[in-house]
Amino acid sequence: MEYFGMWGSAGILLAVLLLPALEAAVPVVGALLPGQTAVMAGGVLASHGHVSVLAALLAALGGALLGNLAGYAVGRHRHRLVLASLRRGGRFGGHMERALALIERRGGWAVFAGRFTAVLRTLVPTLCGALRMPLRPYLLWTLVSSALWAPAFVLIGYVAGPAAPG
Repeated sequence: MEYFGMWGSAGILLAVLLLPALEAAVPVVGALLPGQTAVMAGGVLASHGHVSVLAALLAALGGALLGNLAGYAVGRHRHRLVLASLRRGGRFGGHMERALALIERRGGWAVFAGRFTAVLRTLVPTLCGALRMPLRPYLLWTLVSSALWAPAFVLIGYVAGPAAPG
């Protein structure tokens, strides 16, 4: 544990929780955060005994859920600003337009696909809130997608872990 300094396993789990949460909660900027990488790293570190695999999984699941709910709340409360930024376009305008079209066409499936797609993971929660997607179906799709995403990427890291330096 000395490898991780004074933070130890608590710091690892905090990163596995916060990076995916911030990735989904902060539109556009979240695309620069390594949320999914942190989740896989949590699995790698679990395979080396630095944290338990269950703790890494719960932190990843918590981060995914918190991030999606926070992103939805941002979109819901700042819907005019979010939708106005769509009209302006800019550097991420094309991604936002595609995400918006996906949400309008597919609804809940967009939430599901968004959890597994890098740029969409940062945009879909906020856009769902801005488009006033009803909370109940949004929550259902967020729970389903997060419950599959978190263990999948923790376990990818866990299985790959023995090949990584410990």
